[in-house]
Amino acid sequence: MKTIAISGLAAVACLLGALGTAQAQPSEYSFPSQDGSKSPPSTLRITEQQQPGEAAPSSEIRDTPESVSQYQRCRNQVDREAINNAQLQAGVVACLQALEARRAR
Repeated sequence: MKTIAISGLAAVACLLGALGTAQAQPSEYSFPSQDGSKSPPSTLRITEQQQPGEAAPSSEIRDTPESVSQYQRCRNQVDREAINNAQLQAGVVACLQALEARRAR
């Protein structure tokens, strides 16, 4: 279960990068503890910073609301259907590839 949660967090980080959050803007996600869980509530903070020698992004990627909702539907379906980590990762890759294809049109 922890592996799937970690994979999910990694996917969130990939999505943030894919959606064009290239500027140093911190993103914060709170995860409350579940009833009966022994894990405390936690917060994930993500800040992307430009690396030395790396060119600044020329423009920010702006996805349409329809494209974002298609991505979210794809991810939700993958999350429901995946029965192991490999399937989850393959599904996330497919969702991101579909998002990239929509951007290329």
